[in-house]
Amino acid sequence: MKSIALNLFALVLLTSAALAGPLEEGSAAFMAGDYAKALQLWQPLARQGNADAQYNLGLLYHKGWGVARDTKQAHEWYTQAANQGQADAMYNLGVMYISGDGVFRSPRQALPLFEHAAARGHVPAIYNLGVMYAYGFGTGQDAARAVELWTQAANQGSREARAALVQAYEQGLTGLAPDPARAAQWRNPKQ
Repeated sequence: MKSIALNLFALVLLTSAALAGPLEEGSAAFMAGDYAKALQLWQPLARQGNADAQYNLGLLYHKGWGVARDTKQAHEWYTQAANQGQADAMYNLGVMYISGDGVFRSPRQALPLFEHAAARGHVPAIYNLGVMYAYGFGTGQDAARAVELWTQAANQGSREARAALVQAYEQGLTGLAPDPARAAQWRNPKQ
């Protein structure tokens, strides 16, 4: 009986290994800190148009993990992935444009990237889009829209969005009156 159980366990492991492809193997290598192996596994996929592999290569180049930091390469890979709807790539491109990291600083170029990522449910993009609307960064100032976005992000677990709501309701944003009761609700949400 023990022999049958071991054989079944081995079969499951072999089947799992057979189902894991280069993307997953690259992810395992990445998590183990073997960035060179991850790069080797992801490059062919990225060249074939795999959006997740393209995003992953962008991340390696952006952070300088396993390769020399190269924001031009990061931008190129992120752009290819973003053009296919990869939300993390859209977000990271937006961050590059907001901060001027390897590209000309342009909040106006970041805005649609954050909007598209937010539409796909990317919580950090939703939060950052709220920041842009709250302070008129790359767009017109719209406190109501900022609060709407921060509420959406906070309801999905964003601590930053919750803190932004507390501050917005304590101090008021342009066009919004302070509301201490609402600030307290966001400071101590019901568990």
